[in-house]
Amino acid sequence: MSEAGAAVATAEAEKEPGFSLNSMSSLKSNMFDLGVASLFLNLLGLAMPMSLLQVYDRILPNSSTGTMVLLLTGVLGALILESVLTFGRSYMTGWIGAKFEHKAGCAALDTVLMTSIDRFEEEGSGVHLERMNSLGTVREFYAGQALLTILDLPFALIYLALVAFMGGLLVIVPVLLLVAFGLTAMRVGNSLRDAIGKRMLADDRRFNFIIEVLGGIHSVKSMSLEAQMVRRYERLQESCAEGYYTVALKSANALGVSSFFSQLTMISVAGLGSLLVIEGEMTTGGLAACSLLAGRAMAPLQKALGVWTRFQSFLLAHERLSKIFNLKREAPENLPKLPQPKGSLVLDNVSFRYGEKLPFVIEEASIAIEAGECIAISGGNGSGKTTLLAIMQGALWPSVGQVLVDGEPVARYEPQSVRDQIAYLPQSGVLFQGTILQNITMFRPEYDDVAVEIAALLGLDEVVATMALGFDTPVGDGAYDSLPRGIKQRIAIARTLVSNPRIVLFDEANTAVDSAGDNFLRVWLERAKGKRTLVLVTHRPSLVKLADRVFDLDKGRLTPRAPKEDTRPPSFLPPQAGGGAA
Repeated sequence: MSEAGAAVATAEAEKEPGFSLNSMSSLKSNMFDLGVASLFLNLLGLAMPMSLLQVYDRILPNSSTGTMVLLLTGVLGALILESVLTFGRSYMTGWIGAKFEHKAGCAALDTVLMTSIDRFEEEGSGVHLERMNSLGTVREFYAGQALLTILDLPFALIYLALVAFMGGLLVIVPVLLLVAFGLTAMRVGNSLRDAIGKRMLADDRRFNFIIEVLGGIHSVKSMSLEAQMVRRYERLQESCAEGYYTVALKSANALGVSSFFSQLTMISVAGLGSLLVIEGEMTTGGLAACSLLAGRAMAPLQKALGVWTRFQSFLLAHERLSKIFNLKREAPENLPKLPQPKGSLVLDNVSFRYGEKLPFVIEEASIAIEAGECIAISGGNGSGKTTLLAIMQGALWPSVGQVLVDGEPVARYEPQSVRDQIAYLPQSGVLFQGTILQNITMFRPEYDDVAVEIAALLGLDEVVATMALGFDTPVGDGAYDSLPRGIKQRIAIARTLVSNPRIVLFDEANTAVDSAGDNFLRVWLERAKGKRTLVLVTHRPSLVKLADRVFDLDKGRLTPRAPKEDTRPPSFLPPQAGGGAA
């Protein structure tokens, strides 16, 4: 079949609207409340300039003490209300930031985990980690002063309008300075944005290197590569340090520009306003009010440049975080779950490659495996054995052809339910932070009893009995390094089998198991034969003997090995499937 199973899933997945950062602006309901609070705050901010106008122009010339008391009472009330609104605004921004981080963080991890493996591996783990870390920068924007400053910017026009009303042509001074300040801020901001972008790229390379080194720490130590790794890291760290220095320098320049224009505005308004007062075209109170209003108009822009570093970081972080949500899910969310299958598995003319311009790793593989049948696959390193098993499990989608379970394409079912029924036993399993029992059940308490039974079949109960905490022994997060490698592998195998899969894909899983565990595993496979469908990738003659059929995989091509004697039950002769066994 020329149509790939991946095409079906991908096409349907693209229809799903999914989650986006823009949809998080459901926080926009809170944004409206913030806007209203900002409106009243800025209106209350007019209390001080207007009170000065009254003091200089009416109260002092007329020695009106009673009016002074009333005015001070009103101003005091305005200041109290302004403080309450300021606290309320800070509370709302904190809530918006926390709400955003929770929803976006959960959605980001869900998107990463639900994308296909080949798409995930197109970029290094450090890149994905940095993108996830960008969430904190975006949250700081929503929860910090940057958002409030942007909300205050439009109100600068109100202050300028009042300056024009009271001072006439005096408004030209703050307007010209604000325009000059804005143009300078844009130039400084663009330069700062470029510097932050280069710093982030340097951080990506550094994170990728750290993950590679720590992930391969055993190889680094065994080959005595510590010094070389440190030298490489020094060069990467030097690039990061240069990036941080450049950002700090440009940020300092931005703050210097902000301070300069702020003081220049006050001096210019006071100087020109004094001339207007001398000429009798303006009152002393009007000059005092205009000076405060000009400062109020400049304040949002001054704050904006002060938070420009964070704002540029926010834009880049938002862009990087958006790339996570642009990852396509490997399948749509509304697919049905795979019912427990009988266990037949068919590869129908399957070919696979990791990229359109890359060579095929698997070419025209066709095989029909009956329910309860056991086959073995042998091949050299790099022949594509692990890739073939990943295709069988649905972890990778074929570039051409399709995979069928009980005659139905696996692309029609939810991938997680498919993998629950098609278990993959890897060469080297991974343990997660938790207890031994939690690692076997994958933190699903309903599987506790089954987990203990599976552990007994693999001989883990005898090992666990020697531990003080038994199945509650903590592992993961570095603690599991104290466990022998063979025990860790047995725990990983037990975890795979706890969901009672009908099809088991065995990827040389006994290579990392100790001799005792190997015996237990072989006994389990012997008992499972005929009850479950087994696909064994192995070179061990003792396991190959279990197989009803043996296949060789060489350079991506799967060919049957001529049997010395056909030991299959009659129900397996001959295998029939669309595409046939090949």
